[in-house]
Amino acid sequence: MADNNNINLLNEKLKAKEAAERAKNQTGTDEPMKLDDAARVKVLSPARLVAKRFFRNKLAMVGLVILIILFAFSFLGSLVYPYSQFQKFTGTNKQDREYAVSGEPSSVYKYVIDGSDVSGGKDFVDSFIIEMEKNGDGTTSQVFSLGTEKYRLTKIYENLYTLSKTAGYAGKIDHLTGTIAEGTFDDEVAAELINTWNSRAKGDKDAVITIGGIEYMLVYGSKSSGTKIYSDYPEDQIKEGLLATSLVFDKASPDAPDISDDFRISALNALAGERQFTFEGKDYKIVNESGEELIEDAAGNVQFGISKYATRDELGQDTFDIDFKKTMVGIIDKIEAEGLREYNFTYNVPQLNPETREYEYDEDGNIVLQEEDLTVKRKEVAGEIRYHVQYLKNTEVYSLYEKPSWNHWLGTDGDGYDVLARIMYGGRISLIVGFVVVILETILGVIMGGIAGFFGGWVDTLIMRLVDIFYCIPTMPIMIIIASVFDKLKMAPYQRLLWMMGVLGVLGWSGIARLVRGQILSLREQEFMTAAEATGLKTGRRIFKHLVPNVMPQLIVSMTMGLGSVILMESTLSYLGLGVKHPYATWGNIINSVSDIEAMKSYVYIWLPVGLLISLAVIAFNFVGDGLRDAFDPKMKR
Repeated sequence: MADNNNINLLNEKLKAKEAAERAKNQTGTDEPMKLDDAARVKVLSPARLVAKRFFRNKLAMVGLVILIILFAFSFLGSLVYPYSQFQKFTGTNKQDREYAVSGEPSSVYKYVIDGSDVSGGKDFVDSFIIEMEKNGDGTTSQVFSLGTEKYRLTKIYENLYTLSKTAGYAGKIDHLTGTIAEGTFDDEVAAELINTWNSRAKGDKDAVITIGGIEYMLVYGSKSSGTKIYSDYPEDQIKEGLLATSLVFDKASPDAPDISDDFRISALNALAGERQFTFEGKDYKIVNESGEELIEDAAGNVQFGISKYATRDELGQDTFDIDFKKTMVGIIDKIEAEGLREYNFTYNVPQLNPETREYEYDEDGNIVLQEEDLTVKRKEVAGEIRYHVQYLKNTEVYSLYEKPSWNHWLGTDGDGYDVLARIMYGGRISLIVGFVVVILETILGVIMGGIAGFFGGWVDTLIMRLVDIFYCIPTMPIMIIIASVFDKLKMAPYQRLLWMMGVLGVLGWSGIARLVRGQILSLREQEFMTAAEATGLKTGRRIFKHLVPNVMPQLIVSMTMGLGSVILMESTLSYLGLGVKHPYATWGNIINSVSDIEAMKSYVYIWLPVGLLISLAVIAFNFVGDGLRDAFDPKMKR
């Protein structure tokens, strides 16, 4: 019995000691706490209880840590990371650089001789040449008819032709007088033509008659237009009207002046004849060297070349000297004779300034030359054969789609931007958009919901019908329409961002308004609101000083949960090209830069980190929102 009493006494002492220690921990003294102690009131503070419940929620803490990391990454990472979102990166790479392109012209050059009438045949001379050459029988002259006109095409040199008009309009017979109204004819010829017209069979519209070895064609018209007469021209009246050629005139040097068509006509006539000519008081002669026809002046200086191949630089300009052009003629002939696809040779290449496209000169005024290994590649496209001259050149190029490295931790994108830097700057916009839109939604929702819930009646009915209308508005189609308007107005990227945030905020306030209205309807009849009305407080103070603060827990939860949805919406709009435009970065348009399936397979290092960040942000906001909801509701399980 004594032992039991001792045990009970020991237990009572231990309980008293524990109670004293608990009281000391709360008050800092050995005195036990009383019911109205300030320390006891502080421990039981609702804010501290909410915070305590929130910080005990492990998922909420995980979400909070993730958000802190994301914000630090987006807003502070750029202070440490050395690159910006608009900084393009370049590198040096050996590439096949196009140096020259040679080939026969795809159409003939046409030079009309003064005083000649070959307008109809000029447009058809290409087809005339093709038809005459396709026979392959060595024909050098052929007559072609175009309606009532005739033309003679004559080959006078390799790839050089003349076109002459041999028949055409000669005059007209007046139906009313029965005489020759236009044209000059001998009396006998005129009488025969008129007789043929008078003796024509009824209903005949034309007739052909040969007089003195010349063929005449009568084409009968109306009474007002008369009968037109077409005839062959006498041989002594036929003269060359046009020179047609596929030969190319080459400058002897890049700085040589251009030449006129009259000079070309004189040179082409001399090429097929005596191979010398005079133009504007200067004498010239034509000599052949290595398949290239060279035009020399009286002193023997080469002025121009005539070749069947045009050799131009990659911009289509005649910037090569005559020696290189002669070299290309020989190489092309060798390629065709031996059936080669490629041919390699070495040549001293003049150095061009890549920006001004002008030659670089040394201190003595000579063009800077550099020996290069050149490759001529024969290519046939759409029936046209071209000879491309290429050489390996160290070229500065943008570092496009560079894989992750120490210099660029997540590589570079299709514009040469550093991916990690753009993700940092893109995170700023995506996160800021979420907060701005949610704040705007909350402000509008609190105002409209507070008014509807407090006043009730027709005011409540009107605002709730407006809420229903906004609930029915399809957000995505509206944003697509608005984005097309922005594109039409060519709106600046940041201005476009502000408008986008405003539109999303206006379209999204209805849910918060309905939440606030429901809470206020339940709070406005409670005793503290009756007391506030009895003290004479104005309506605005009763709504925003007493009712709205009591709705804040639900608002905080709703705002936090809505942040993730807004970030997803912004990312979706930017991915579809409806949000912030390139080159400004957001998480959505970074993924949009590799949107096709092949790019997504090849450049996983671009879209995967961004996708993970979007997912983490949305999940983290949802975790924090769930934690706040549980913390504000003491009946929820802890």
